[in-house]
This record gives sequence, C-alpha cells and structure tokens, in this order.
Amino acid sequence: MAEIRIPLSIFYDTRIPTPISDVIAALESADRLSADAVSLLPSLIDGLQIEKSSLNVHSLTEGSLREALFLALLFTYQSDLQEEVPPMIESLFQVTVNDKYDTIVTVLFLTVLFYGTGIAIDMAKKAFSDSLPRTKLNELIDVLALETGKSPSDIRKIIEAKFQKPAAAKRLVREAKRFFLPSQKDGNAAVMIDRDRIPEEVVAEVPFPGDGDKDQDFERYTPFEDIELDIHAQDKDKSEVGWAAIAKTISDKRLKIRIMDPVQPDDLWQKETVVADIVVVSKLASDGYVPTEVQITAIKGKAAPQSDQSQPDTEEKKQP
Repeated sequence: MAEIRIPLSIFYDTRIPTPISDVIAALESADRLSADAVSLLPSLIDGLQIEKSSLNVHSLTEGSLREALFLALLFTYQSDLQEEVPPMIESLFQVTVNDKYDTIVTVLFLTVLFYGTGIAIDMAKKAFSDSLPRTKLNELIDVLALETGKSPSDIRKIIEAKFQKPAAAKRLVREAKRFFLPSQKDGNAAVMIDRDRIPEEVVAEVPFPGDGDKDQDFERYTPFEDIELDIHAQDKDKSEVGWAAIAKTISDKRLKIRIMDPVQPDDLWQKETVVADIVVVSKLASDGYVPTEVQITAIKGKAAPQSDQSQPDTEEKKQP
C-alpha cells in the first residue's frame, strides 16, 4: 500500500471579491468532482485499486480567487502487475500532451467536470448540443486515450456507466454548475485548472445554478448517424406530435418522433422506412436511462428494401 499527494490548482480570474458562500460552494464542488475522478482511475489503469482519497486545501488567495489543493491517494495494485502498474502511477504526475495538463488526475477532473456540464447544457436546451464544453470533453477523452492505451469509445463508456444512475447524474450536474459559480458572478471570468485555461466563452455556456434545478427532468441526448427508422404514425401538419417510429438497433419499442429543422414533415410523409441522423432522448428512470423520443435531424434516404426470396427473378418471369 502506498500514498501519493497530487497538487491541484484552481484559479478564478475574478476582479471582484468572492463571497464566502461561493468559495465554500466551489470548494465543495471541487471535492466531489475530484472524488468522482479518482473513482474512475481503477477502470482506466488495470490493476490499480484506490483505498482512500481526500482533497485538502493548501492555501486560498483573495482578490482573484486561487485555490491551491492537494489530492491525497492511498492505493494498492495487483502483485502480478508490479512491472506494469508503477510506471502508470508515475504518469499520474506527468502528462505532457500539448503541455496543458500536469497530471492524469487533472485530465480526469476536467473530464468529469465537462461531462456534467454537457448534460446540464442539453437539459437547458432540451436537445443535444455541440457546445464548447462538449468540444472540450472530446479533447479530454482523446488525451486519456493516449495516456491509458484505451480507446476513446471505451473511455466514454466507462464515464457514462459511472453516471448512469439517477442520483449520480443529478449530483454531477449540480456540482458542475456550482464549480463555475465564482466565475459566473463576475462576468464569466476565465478559470485556470493547473495549466489549462477555460476561457470566458466556455464558462458563459454553462447554465447558472437555479432554484428549479431539483425539479428538472434529467434527460440524455445521444446522437446517432444513418439509423433505419420504421415509421408507424404520421401527421403531415405537425412536426412535434403525431409521429412515431421504431429506430432499429436503438430500441424495439415504438418511440415518439420529433422533427427538427431543417427536416420538414413533407420529407417523411407517406414513407414507411427512412435512413436518418437522429438524436435519441432518454429519460432517467429508477433503473437508468430509457429511450423515449427520437429527434430527426437529417434524412439520408429511403431504407433499402428487403429481398423477397419467394418471388421469381426477372428472367424466370420471361419464360413461357
């Protein structure tokens, strides 16, 4: 069993004094986000086991709010991986991709933060959004893939599994919003996490924490390309109601369709099957996310007809 202490620096480039209540909220958020980040490490580094972790304040600086923190990790690893895991442990202290990140833990902290921020933005817009925070998330996942040897899709699945349950998703969205509170109250001031600068325009896209957060539905918006849809209900006069389909490879259940610009009802009218780009809306139920709606964002064409082996071919029909 060994222990390491990893520095984590958070700097809010604010120009006005930060209220104590906002400092406390930001510190509590950093504490919970770091705990989530640490909990992902064993899934990313085979053989690593985290026994205990704690985030400790080293110093706080007034004016522009600066939080100097240390993350203490107590860990073990499988004895048969003694030659493989220790080098990975060393890499916890040094990530050199783009000279932006000090440690893998920093990358994981930011990944958890922006995963939660992306969900918060989708919830606010009620649609999947190619937001700046989501672009940042994709960049961070690529960094983790390079450093751990796992594929970006595997890393994304690990993160999604971590926040699949309702309580975890709600908590993550709440903490992601609270983290940016000192910055948002000062004109969306930039935030530095170690050497990585989060600019004002990214902070500005994060929804502000509100009293109604507890009552919001937590939905997931997942994009898919080239999905075959079997159309089961149509309404030429409306784009948001009266439509239903089965999205093959997504769900066997008949789901509500919402037609999104630039797609129009005429593009689907009287078609039994189409191939389309879609966003699947999944609501958070007691046992996880359940698909409830398909948003059609682009029509690629009609689905290829299935061959009917019972019919004779053309040449056979010509025979007397």
